[in-house]
Amino acid sequence: MKRKHIARFQQEFRGSRILSFLGLNLLTRTFPVLAVMLVAFGVYAFAAGEHNTAGILMASTAPIMLPVETKEFLDKELKGLREQLGTFTEDAQKQIKANGTMAEETKTKLDKTLTEIAETRDRIKGIEDKLSKSTSLGDGPESKTLGAQVIESAEFKDFASKGSKSSGRIMVVGGFNRKTAIVNATGQNQPLVPAQRVPGIVAPMVQRLFLRDLLNTVPATSNSIEFVRENSSTNAAAPQGKGSSPQVYENVSKAESALSFALTNEPVQTVAHWIPASRQVLDDAPSLGGYIDGRMRYMQALKVEDQLLNGTGTSGDLNGLVTQATDYDTDLTVSGDTIIDKLRHVLLQIELANGFTNVVVLNPTQWHDIELLKTTGTASSGQYIFGNPHAVTTPIIWGRNVIPTPSMVNGKFLAGDTQMACDLYDRQQASIEISREHSDFFIKNMVAILCEERLALVVYRPDALVYGSF
Repeated sequence: MKRKHIARFQQEFRGSRILSFLGLNLLTRTFPVLAVMLVAFGVYAFAAGEHNTAGILMASTAPIMLPVETKEFLDKELKGLREQLGTFTEDAQKQIKANGTMAEETKTKLDKTLTEIAETRDRIKGIEDKLSKSTSLGDGPESKTLGAQVIESAEFKDFASKGSKSSGRIMVVGGFNRKTAIVNATGQNQPLVPAQRVPGIVAPMVQRLFLRDLLNTVPATSNSIEFVRENSSTNAAAPQGKGSSPQVYENVSKAESALSFALTNEPVQTVAHWIPASRQVLDDAPSLGGYIDGRMRYMQALKVEDQLLNGTGTSGDLNGLVTQATDYDTDLTVSGDTIIDKLRHVLLQIELANGFTNVVVLNPTQWHDIELLKTTGTASSGQYIFGNPHAVTTPIIWGRNVIPTPSMVNGKFLAGDTQMACDLYDRQQASIEISREHSDFFIKNMVAILCEERLALVVYRPDALVYGSF
């Protein structure tokens, strides 16, 4: 028997284990029969329960109560060891009775069994160390959940039976500071709570578009629109013989008038834009294609409205209404005029050019200032000139429609007879096309989404439009 095994066995067992220790020493040094008897007696004491689970787990300064599952596991381990020792004792007794000594094989089994006992002891010690660090194992109050402790408390039972409004203070063992609170995560991509997804894509607020609806639209059949404009005229119409001396009415020349003309043209311009996208995203997000189509058409229409109003006629721009309009005649302005007065002067200027204003285009801020104008008086006593703030009204000034649009620069105005002044020629209506024939899009699985339109704005009568500043 190795001495280190004997020492380990000595550390493991106490009381009845002393007999086993003596037996093991005598087994190798003195009478075999007496040694076997001592060992058998020690094993009997061990198997009888003197060395039990509770004793093993009393190594720490405070008792540690094991859960049922842990007790069952340890009992099973110890039962196996008891069976091994019982088998060893029977074999040893039989051998000594027959031969007067113990076989080497039996000694080897004894050595192996003692080694396993030592290993089991280390395992139990490891479990003991883990349990000593725990604060919630055992059959005591701390092993119960906080909810169970509350429900089983006398205060809660009294509260439930009497129907009281409050249970009063209920003491629980452990406290809430021993628990980890489970709460919702914040922000996006929460692990526990899926977000509610609103279908589709929310588009931004968009500018309302009115101007194009005020223009006559004519189909275009070429890339250039030509028209002949009367350049100048001399009207000498008079009665025959007027001014002759002596006055005669026949056989005399009549007055001669004159007209001159000029050929003018406006090129059809292309207004377009495109967006790159992958085939995968268009396949995987079915609603994206429709959203892109709608947004690109709107952005196209917004740019066209700006071009119809402010296009410079150069660098591929349309020749816009502001660019071709007649400047406001400042000689019509009278000292002390208000904004409303000035707009009436504009209408007069167009009327003097034999036109009739059907629309006044203003910036929304300018129209806001006009609507807030009041009659003479204090801020509270003055009456609004443009109607009742409680009523729904259409923007109208001097009987003409007002178009408030951010496309018009604040502080500026455009007024005129759009039906007589111009036409919008449409060579190609706005359309959406998708193609992979761009750069290396084919090998990258990319597509180009193109929105395109071709049109020309032709202003025949610049006098029918007036542009100026307030």
